[in-house]
Amino acid sequence: MNAHRVPATFVSFDGAVSASGVCQRPDRYRFIDAPDPDLAPRIARGGGYSYAAASFGAGSVVQDMRRFNRILGFDPAARIIEVEAGVTLGDVFAVASREGLGLPVQPGYPAITVGGCIAANVHGKNPVREGTFVDSVLDLTLFHPDRGVLRLSPDTMPGLFDLTCGGYGLTGVIVSATLRLEVLPGHVVSIRRFTVGSPGEALPLVRELAGKSLFAYSWHDGAPASGTFGRGFVYQGCLVPETPARPAVLPAYRVLTPAARARLPFSVWGGMATRAFTSTYWHAERRRPETTETSLFDAMFPFARRAAYFRLFGRPGLAECQILIAHDGAEAFLTELRRLILSIRPPSVMLSVKAFDGTPRLLRFDGRGVAITLDLGRSAATLDLLRRVDELTIAAGGRPHVIKDSRLPRDVVAACYAQYEAFRSGRHQFDPHRCYRSELSERLGL
Repeated sequence: MNAHRVPATFVSFDGAVSASGVCQRPDRYRFIDAPDPDLAPRIARGGGYSYAAASFGAGSVVQDMRRFNRILGFDPAARIIEVEAGVTLGDVFAVASREGLGLPVQPGYPAITVGGCIAANVHGKNPVREGTFVDSVLDLTLFHPDRGVLRLSPDTMPGLFDLTCGGYGLTGVIVSATLRLEVLPGHVVSIRRFTVGSPGEALPLVRELAGKSLFAYSWHDGAPASGTFGRGFVYQGCLVPETPARPAVLPAYRVLTPAARARLPFSVWGGMATRAFTSTYWHAERRRPETTETSLFDAMFPFARRAAYFRLFGRPGLAECQILIAHDGAEAFLTELRRLILSIRPPSVMLSVKAFDGTPRLLRFDGRGVAITLDLGRSAATLDLLRRVDELTIAAGGRPHVIKDSRLPRDVVAACYAQYEAFRSGRHQFDPHRCYRSELSERLGL
């Protein structure tokens, strides 16, 4: 494993965690499985878009998988594509959309890698309709230095498959995967906007629309001002059928790296600046037609050409928390969250809700309920708020998203995930020497 090792500094996408270490950029399989005379722990890394430090950690050799970016097979008739782990969502989109196909689960940035999607078991625009990423994985190839190369699927070694999909890279290096695709009846998305006065008002509408739409989610003014906090919009997206196919070339966009996101030395968000932004957005949206159309690319990857939002958090960084709450407790949770934000007054920017319908398993962010997402500038007040939100989440029987929150404590995860110990013991049974480690795994005691 010594080949191509170089010193490197890594930072989580939210800017909160950084570490200096050694990076290996393998471009051949033999560099992944070469013996390591130092017996150093390791961890795989994709695009580096995790808010938490899941792909690096002090003392671990980071294996950057982005050179493993080949499409190994594509069968449009069977709606199947086989790719290496470093292939990006944008790569899959470009190839599959030419044949009128696409991934059912589509996170919002095209430079995210398939390996990262599997390791974090990400969700897309509409978990009610499409599930989470594991539901699109037919099989995968995993490498572990003590176990060799293993082919996993829900039918072959299902226990290890479950540990790996949503296992945060702790069972080994995901080398490749076979993914299920779905038919896209069109390449233009019609977006309808509904005006709501609060997140609570958005809840029944999001639930109603999710099952019959490409996506349904809300945006709410998160600035801590009692008169305007929570006002917002619900967006419903539907594919326009029989619209012409687009060329198999991605539209131009500037790739946003974690380092580039933090280039601004200060954060714009906070105080009057946030109020001005959210107010401007609110009034501008209300002046637009209630129904608009956009390309499938921009609907699936909304931040590809709107990366300025993340850049404005600057070097101080952002804090995002995402919590899954059961339907019957969501309105009470949102009411208490509003009280906390207006009391503590952190540099809160945006709040959003979307519906989920799945089955919780191990450390996967899944279940039946509502995902509530909050974006904030990083500050002492923000950290105080998030500690209170942890308490609120435990009391409500909620589930925080491990990959979205870089400061999430072990005791909160253990209290909120009923199968925390099952994941931990299963991982240790498969990998007793803990060959794969990250800051996330050490912080959460995994």
